Formats: sequence, C-alpha cells, structure tokens
Amino acid sequence: MFETTLRDRFSVIEPHIRNRDVLDLGCVDSRKAKHNAQERFEYKANLLHKAIAAANPGTVGIDIDPEGAKVLNDQGYRVLVEDVETMSLGREVDTIVAGEIIEHLENPGKFLRNMHRHLRPGGVIIISTPNPFYAGSTWKIWRYGRPAVHEEHMGWQDPTTLAQLFKRTGFEPIEGYWVQPPASFLKIWKRFFRPFFSHTFLMVARKA
Repeated sequence: MFETTLRDRFSVIEPHIRNRDVLDLGCVDSRKAKHNAQERFEYKANLLHKAIAAANPGTVGIDIDPEGAKVLNDQGYRVLVEDVETMSLGREVDTIVAGEIIEHLENPGKFLRNMHRHLRPGGVIIISTPNPFYAGSTWKIWRYGRPAVHEEHMGWQDPTTLAQLFKRTGFEPIEGYWVQPPASFLKIWKRFFRPFFSHTFLMVARKA
C-alpha cells in the first residue's frame, strides 16, 4: 500500500461505487467560516458528492447540517440529516465513502464501529483525510508561524494510526494511496523525495 500518488481520489473511489448501494458521508462539504452549502455547490465543480452521485444516482448522502442537506435535496440529491457516530438507518450497504470527515469527529472509533454495522459482509469503507505531515504545512509554519488548520478539525490521523483504528473496529485495510493535488513546487518539493509529505491520504478497508 501507499506506493501510488494520486491527483484525484475519485479514480480509486469509482470502482467501489458502480452498481453498489452507497452512502456518502459528510456530503454537504461546506465550511461556514468561508461559504455556505449553496455557494459551495454553485461555484465548485470538483465536489466529491457531485462526482459520486453522477456515477451512482442511487447514492444516499449523509450530513449533520440540515440547511446544507436541504440545499442538496432541492437540487435532486438524496441526503439524510444524521450523526454518523450514532445513526441507525436499519439497512446495510456495499460501500461507504467518508471523504474528509473523520478529522471532524469527536469519537472516530465509535464512528467506525457504527459504520461496521451499516456495511454488508465484505463491504468496504473508503476514508480520505488530511496528512498531518503535509509539506505545505511546514511551509506555512515558516511563513506564518503556524500551520493552516481547519477551524472545525478535532484530530489527526496518519496511515499507521488509521490502519490500527481500522483493525480495532473490525476492518481489514486493503488499499492505501497518497493524494497530492497540483500545488506550488515551493510548498511541496519535499514530497518528491518522500511521499509521506503529500497533502492527503486515502485508505480502503473491508469489513472483516
């Protein structure tokens, strides 16, 4: 695992969602300090939920933001307002996509155990999350005196800790990738020597 660096995580996600029952967690993807869900969906073309729903129109989105969920539902998406740590949908699915959500949660272990209950035997969960060792964070510390941290983040994972968390909550990690969108060479040059300095990482784990 982690021998490949991607520019776009969707290339890994897509094979796991075609013709499957899918949940997409944190699908609103708005950041209240910068924009609301309406603005996010109007002006951003690369939103993950748009791509997932386009590939699989039956995808059900999950988000804790009722206003954002309404925006998406009004546009024809299927979004439920739920807390991923405690929800009980009364059904199992084949694939759960959790893009940039685990770092927002108070109880990552509780979350994963709950997702385990919502997956069919052999189902997979796909998690992507910011890399705490991202080279650009070092650059920002040098320039601004501190790393850039999302105001709603509550924790970090790296590939080692997330793999351990998967194993303790009933999952088997099966795929791992670095994700590095295009960025200034001055910010990310270290990742050309050590991929562990990449912006984000993605892991796929199977329900054991």
